[in-house]
Formats: sequence, C-alpha cells, structure tokens
Amino acid sequence: MNTDKTITTATGKVFTILWDGVAIIDGALRIAIIGATMLDLFTVFSNPAETATLTRSWDGIESVYTGYTIFKGIDLKPDGEIVVALNPEE
Repeated sequence: MNTDKTITTATGKVFTILWDGVAIIDGALRIAIIGATMLDLFTVFSNPAETATLTRSWDGIESVYTGYTIFKGIDLKPDGEIVVALNPEE
C-alpha cells in the first residue's frame, strides 16, 4: 500500500487516504481514509478548527483545501474505507 497519500488537518493531525475530491453535484469535499476509527475521524472532522485548512500530500505534491468546515457526514464502507464529507462555509 502506498502511504504517500495523506491529509493533514489545520492542527497537524495526519491521516492516510485512498482518494479525495470535491463533488461536482453537491460541492462537498469527500476524503476516503484508512487506518483510523470512525470515532477519531468524527471527532477531528466535525471540528471546524481542524478542517479550516486541509493539506493533501499525494506522491510528494501538496494541495490545500480551505473553508470546508461544515461536517456533512461519515460513511464506513465494507472494505474498511471511511469516507468523510465536508461542505464549504456558506
């Protein structure tokens, strides 16, 4: 598994991700995270101070998501992947 794919919160918490992106349909940022518990992810990603800035590092290239501070939901997939959804500030 390639562990070079991460998302780092505004306070420096780092999570391993499989994929991420902003949906065209609803504008939500979705992040597929592995190796973490639903409780930990809910605690972190429902906190606007954590999600104000999210830095994605993918194969050495960084990009930043800003303003996705509204927690939309969390979904546990059968393979253990957890998808977190965040809406942008209104």
